[in-house]
Amino acid sequence: MTTKTETDQLVAVRPLELAGSGTPPGDLGDHLISAYGWEHDPDGTPEEPLLVSPCRRMALERGDFPLGRRILQNHWKLSAYDSGEPDATELWCAWFSPRTPYELSHGLVLDAADRLDSDPATVLADCRAGDDIARILSDAGWTIKRGPWRTFIHSPGAATLLVPSHPERTLAFSLGNTSSELAWEVIASPWTPEAVLRTAAVTLVSNTALRRRSEIPAHHLARVTIEPAASATLPRWRPLLADPNLPPDLENPLPTTPAQTTAEPPRGTGPEPALVTVTPRHYAGPGQGGAEQISAHLTSLGWTTEANSMTSPCGRLGLAWPDGTDDRTRQSTAWRVWGAQHRGASVAWRITSGDLVPPELIAGVVDEALAMLEEAGPDSRSPFQAGVLGLGFLPLAEAGWKSAVAPRGAVTFHSPDGYVAAHCDVPTALHDLRGKPAARITCHRVLGHWIAEISANTPSRLAAALCRDLASPEPLLRSTTGLHLDATDRKVAIVTPVTADGRATPSERRAAALSGSAPTSAAPTPSSPATTAPPPPRKPVR
Repeated sequence: MTTKTETDQLVAVRPLELAGSGTPPGDLGDHLISAYGWEHDPDGTPEEPLLVSPCRRMALERGDFPLGRRILQNHWKLSAYDSGEPDATELWCAWFSPRTPYELSHGLVLDAADRLDSDPATVLADCRAGDDIARILSDAGWTIKRGPWRTFIHSPGAATLLVPSHPERTLAFSLGNTSSELAWEVIASPWTPEAVLRTAAVTLVSNTALRRRSEIPAHHLARVTIEPAASATLPRWRPLLADPNLPPDLENPLPTTPAQTTAEPPRGTGPEPALVTVTPRHYAGPGQGGAEQISAHLTSLGWTTEANSMTSPCGRLGLAWPDGTDDRTRQSTAWRVWGAQHRGASVAWRITSGDLVPPELIAGVVDEALAMLEEAGPDSRSPFQAGVLGLGFLPLAEAGWKSAVAPRGAVTFHSPDGYVAAHCDVPTALHDLRGKPAARITCHRVLGHWIAEISANTPSRLAAALCRDLASPEPLLRSTTGLHLDATDRKVAIVTPVTADGRATPSERRAAALSGSAPTSAAPTPSSPATTAPPPPRKPVR
């Protein structure tokens, strides 16, 4: 008899097309809004939402859509346009049925949104689509049957790709060899960019999905292969789009043999080191005891404590941290740092971030704000001078992050590994009136997803401190009890053991799961407590 615990257990299911729609790790619309700045269009309704990109050249809506003689009911539709004007011409669109595996529907939408930010030409080009789709699928073992009017490409499982012979006909991935309530399809209009269709092909070729046992359609249980999952976490939002010529284990973080289904490190390899250093910093995670360490330091400076917040003796600076009492609301709890021009005044600026941010970044903002108060003196009426907020993001450019400037002055930076994005608008009074941040830093990692929001009047010097600490090449110290790294993270993050004398061994990529410790930017010996090192003097940014 199957227990409730077993039905909730994550397993690896093959093939992907028979795994069911699954439960995505978040709402698609919320993720577009938080990670890419999309907005709800007033023409939409709660039943049929409509979201548009900041440039107004891409939109996502849900509803019923006519297609030839058919009515596509309750489908998602992703559309791209040749301009952001109301009368713009549609370049291409794609429809996703309700039962489509979320790796395809959500993954394709979010990959298109990411490309719109980083390389818009790949999704806004008006050109013939998908020249190499058949090759990608045939190389993965799909069977090609050419007909006079269209080509059928059948997967080893049950899905079919219909490739029309005429370039102005739609292209469709579909699962029809099943009961009607489990059938699904992804339909692409003519001239859909090759990058979008290639993403769909690569996702299907990956051939494996993570599902809870209860999510696998009963109708498909006899047709799928189920193995223990190598990781107890859901995969990334967007698929890993590596070169198709790379070995399969670099394309698919899920197990390929039963021998790879355990997440524990191999036995007999000796004890794990007590401490490790982690770089880039956004892979270090929140660590353990970060709030306690920061609050202890501020208490020694005379700050007053109330529940999960503290206030400076002068009343001009405050800090609050996540309480962590409800795992269901982890993304809604936040670190908050705020400042006022004098005691009793309203908040002049604020920086908020999710609880998965490395606490070192929060400590750096507090230290910089304290330095500003000390330099201004107790009698200053305006210790927090705003400056030009965009200048606060210059440390990212100095660190080699890729940047793009919009015609209206907004700037966007992407980290070298592509998992962190920083966007800064041109601040206006409307940002604060509407409660919208003027800048946002987003870490897209599936196990470490966090967003830092910066208000319009935040001093550029504080934004620079946050960006400088985020982009710093110096590693962060963590313990080895379980850093939150998924299979993709382990191929990028550099985790280096710390020897008994406090020095790091040569950098090596780790495949083991490690966990965080108290925040620090130094590497003390395992026998001494990890403490936050005082920040070096910083040059003010005005």
